[in-house]
Amino acid sequence: MDRSGTYRMDDLAGTPPPSPYHRDPNTRLVPVPDLWEVEDTPDPDFSSARVLLPPERFVSDDEGAPSDPEREALRRDTTDGTTASSPDEAPTSRRWRADLDGEGKTCPCTPTQICLVVCLVVVLCVVITAVALYMTGRLFGRNGIFSKKDKGEAKLYLIGEDRAARTKAYCLDGSRPGYYFVPGTGSGKNKWRVHLDGGGSCDDLAECYSRSLTDNGSTRRLRTRNTFNGFLSTNQDENPDFFNWNVAYVHYCDGACFSSNRADPVTLKGKTLYFRGRSILDAVLDELNDVRGMSNATTVILSGGSAGGIAVYRQADHVRSRLPRTVQYRVLPSSGLMVWELNTKNNDFFRRRADMHGMLDGPDHPACLQAFPGDDRWKCLLPQFAAPYVTSAMFVLNAAYDSWALKNILRLDCKPERCSGRDQQALLRYQEKVIGVTASLGRTQGAFIPSCDDHSIIGTSDYNKIVVGGKTPAEAFSDWFFDRTVNSSRYIDSMTCCNPTC
Repeated sequence: MDRSGTYRMDDLAGTPPPSPYHRDPNTRLVPVPDLWEVEDTPDPDFSSARVLLPPERFVSDDEGAPSDPEREALRRDTTDGTTASSPDEAPTSRRWRADLDGEGKTCPCTPTQICLVVCLVVVLCVVITAVALYMTGRLFGRNGIFSKKDKGEAKLYLIGEDRAARTKAYCLDGSRPGYYFVPGTGSGKNKWRVHLDGGGSCDDLAECYSRSLTDNGSTRRLRTRNTFNGFLSTNQDENPDFFNWNVAYVHYCDGACFSSNRADPVTLKGKTLYFRGRSILDAVLDELNDVRGMSNATTVILSGGSAGGIAVYRQADHVRSRLPRTVQYRVLPSSGLMVWELNTKNNDFFRRRADMHGMLDGPDHPACLQAFPGDDRWKCLLPQFAAPYVTSAMFVLNAAYDSWALKNILRLDCKPERCSGRDQQALLRYQEKVIGVTASLGRTQGAFIPSCDDHSIIGTSDYNKIVVGGKTPAEAFSDWFFDRTVNSSRYIDSMTCCNPTC
């Protein structure tokens, strides 16, 4: 307390403040109503706040004084044997002390509330710990951002300018073709996965012009790095049999499933268009041999998805002819087994497209071309005719209800599980045709045909999720590749829609 009789907040931290009564023998003190005021202070913790007590009032002996109920209550407490505060303490001080001795020491929370708070604190601690462990793994784990282990990130490479000029291997817009590459490690150093990218096609000059302005017809705006999943994954847990093999992911930019072979470019709207898919494939293979070490390969798997899968059916034996005979060679086409209805309109369409791209100018598929000579050569561009004549060891991976085929071939607006009437009949007929193509494959060829509405099995989590005959595509292909199959390498789903693991 300072000289002015004012108490500071620090005075309240210990014992109650002394009575604010003036001890004058000639006067009798009368308590005043409780009133504590806190001066305005800029301190957020009130460290310098002062508690102001009301001024004292004096009553002379001859005036008589009103009764003091609190003092009387204090006397009763004393006579009852309880500890009373000093009779000279101010009523406010006594109440403050009573709060400390009585209810002020008792927690107002119920046991249930206390238990709930404790549980919430424990749960919060567990969550914080889990997040910390997760982030530690993400940052410093085996595949973490800061891990020293190679994370399998593929880097983009373009073929050399001299090679492009010499072979005239150009994308639609005239840019150099490219590929993403991940080097193999350990036992996979001389083993290769060469994958052909997909992405539809252009069927006339106007479409090819538009396509040349996108990544599907150019390499000018491609991102410099990429990562892959499914069969191309470099994660050992996801892809235990092939994770450490080399990966060469060939970018698709000719608009004709790596099969265009037109000698001279075409000019449209002032832009020069190149149709050199076959040359692109050969140039990239040469680059892999000369620069990336594929010339030392002991094993090569040629895979492809969608348009890249169609390319595999046509180019499988051609790629085989460019590798040493000592190389173990297998092909894995995915989501490329399209079965078109043959009629006059469709036949004319495929002939026109083949002529525009120059797709019939190279003997890419000699066995098929021998079976369909002359005016029927265009049929070898279609997987339904090309697949049975592939002589290389092949494993077909294709959904029975390929989503692209349902939309672009069958023209269905319904999902397979919701189709009815004529749509359902068309769906079942298409499935029969797909299964019929796999039945015509050679005895040693493998197949995995789930009853799914899917178009991207090989490069997604579906590669390790869909199950037919107790096997996933990853397990079925590995068993076929490593000769671990006990009975058959044909995993053909039932004729009912749809597989619950899709």
